[in-house]
Amino acid sequence: MHLLTKLFIVLVSLLAVMITPLVAVNAMNEESFKTKWMSANQGKNAALENLGFEQRVRMAEASASAVQTKELELRIAELQKSGDSKVAEATRLQGELALARGGQEEINARIGMMAETQQAQQKLGETLVSELRSLRTRAVDAERQSVDLEEELGIIRSNLEVAEAARRALQEEVQQLNDERDQAVDKIARYVAYIGELPSARAGAKAGSLPADRNLSATIINVRRSEGSTLAEINSGSRDGVQEGWVLTLADGSRFVGNLRIIEVDVNRSTGVVELEDANNRGEVRAGQRAIARKGQ
Repeated sequence: MHLLTKLFIVLVSLLAVMITPLVAVNAMNEESFKTKWMSANQGKNAALENLGFEQRVRMAEASASAVQTKELELRIAELQKSGDSKVAEATRLQGELALARGGQEEINARIGMMAETQQAQQKLGETLVSELRSLRTRAVDAERQSVDLEEELGIIRSNLEVAEAARRALQEEVQQLNDERDQAVDKIARYVAYIGELPSARAGAKAGSLPADRNLSATIINVRRSEGSTLAEINSGSRDGVQEGWVLTLADGSRFVGNLRIIEVDVNRSTGVVELEDANNRGEVRAGQRAIARKGQ
């Protein structure tokens, strides 16, 4: 039951209680009762009017209270919804915080790795600098050695040029000696062709001489003299075709100095007896002179 209805019933009950004594009194005094009844009726009407006003006021208040209650319910719903949203936001933020913490740990780990990498790079840089300094030192040493080697190479080149000049001079000298030898052989050949076999050259040749089967030019490398005989050694032997019994002509330049009859042959040298030596007129037989063999003689 509504509050205003209850209030109305209470007021009516009070009025009934108040009217009952009046009716009893007014029964004794009708005028007085009528007057009082009219007065009471007026009071009742006033009370009813006041009660209606209060009822309207209470209804207005109740309506306002209902509106306020609805607004409160809506606010509570909004707050609950906002609270749920806040809870979800808080949950999301907690997740993001966890991710951020994990990311921070990863970043810290990366920072640690970067620090280690930086230290390693620093050590590597120091090592590279040290190696670069070593390479520079070695390069300077190599440059110095290159200069020294260049100087030594210059000296060697100079020595080679000197040696080459000496070689050319020696070749020229050898060529000159060969030319002189060839000239001497030609002169002897022309002489023999002009006057025939040298009587003095072959007069001392002993029986059993073996004619040479080739032309040969050798050099006397040693002369050994003893009482009654002279032996001479030449630098040609069996490898050059020399045989025992050959008789070679000995010449000093273009001058005839004697004969050499081969009595012993080695691989690269031969020994013979000097014949027709005339130290007073033609000079002695000595080392360095030529020993010449002509094919068929």
